Amino acid sequence: MDIFNRNRERNPDDHFSNLMFGREPEPEQEESEVDYLQLMASVETLMGLYSQYKPTIDKINLNPLIAKFLKKE
Repeated sequence: MDIFNRNRERNPDDHFSNLMFGREPEPEQEESEVDYLQLMASVETLMGLYSQYKPTIDKINLNPLIAKFLKKE
């Protein structure tokens, strides 16, 4: 048993080793690239569809149904 390399093989759930030697740093996540032109086109499409169907949505009166889902209970 190699006592000098023991720390490299430790289990991440080993509470004693985490206390004595600290946790291993989490690998940094790469930032994903966002295509803002595509995002804005999608938002524009959604807003256009909403404005088309807004009179129908107002006639149906979905407010109680939406309020039920937004309730924090």
